[in-house]
Amino acid sequence: MEFSATSPFTAQPPKVSHLPVRLRDLLKREVCLEITRAHIEAALQQVQAEAEQLKKTRPPFLFLHGKPLRSEFETRQAGANESLAALSQGLQKVAAAQPRLRSWVEDDLETFLRDSQPAYVNGLATHQFPDDWQRAVLRFDQRVAGFRAALGLVQATLSAVPAGVTLAAHGAAFECLMPARQWGALLDYEIQFFNRLADTQRRMVGVGDDTLRRQPEPQFGAMVGQWAKLTADVVRRHVADLLIQLEHAAAEARVAYASEAALATGGTAARSFLYPFWEALRQLMRLEIKPDEVEGVVAETERMVAAAGG
Repeated sequence: MEFSATSPFTAQPPKVSHLPVRLRDLLKREVCLEITRAHIEAALQQVQAEAEQLKKTRPPFLFLHGKPLRSEFETRQAGANESLAALSQGLQKVAAAQPRLRSWVEDDLETFLRDSQPAYVNGLATHQFPDDWQRAVLRFDQRVAGFRAALGLVQATLSAVPAGVTLAAHGAAFECLMPARQWGALLDYEIQFFNRLADTQRRMVGVGDDTLRRQPEPQFGAMVGQWAKLTADVVRRHVADLLIQLEHAAAEARVAYASEAALATGGTAARSFLYPFWEALRQLMRLEIKPDEVEGVVAETERMVAAAGG
């Protein structure tokens, strides 16, 4: 996909300095990981080649040779093995961090495109970019699963709250409310965005030719936000009711999402808006990164991913 001004479904990527702070930071970390991986792989190939060459120079019946020759060869061989081990370990750490880091970049970039790139929204609304539509369905499913799990954690914690005590006054219960509220807000955003697409489609193709149907907006995040002032017995009933409401709303919206994704068969040369946009941002970010800062950024990123359970 080329970025040009002639197509209604393409756009020039912004300067990286204009990106949201978190997205810019994650993108920088992603590019630093890729730069480091490329350097390590090149160094690893070189050391492997040198190790193979070293094997060819091993004198036959080395044990019969004098100590100086044996010592020199064994030292060189040990150095090569140590270099191979260190490089392999470094490559493994970088490779382990990349998938989680990329998933963070992708998620933030998706939100950024939805909120700042009308060409992206218009393309989705008119069944362009099938790969992006499939990713939207997956993201919706992840939000539903995350919210369901967070509600289950709240439910499990309520038994430890004494009678008559509000959740705000109970540390563990209150802490469980925070991720549940966050997951609820994320799911709310997905449904609200789907309705934005429905409204956009009606404006672009007209009533009668549209296929998207607006979905009810339950405001899950706001519901959970009210529970802090309530006692465990009351919240227990609210959680049970909300889980039922969640399953119904998720099933209805999931059908609508999947139906739209099935209609997105392209129609342009591009299957995705996000991935070429992402690659263009990577290239711009490379120009912003100073070589002497890469090592520190990578070390910090590996710690960050490990702390997140990556």
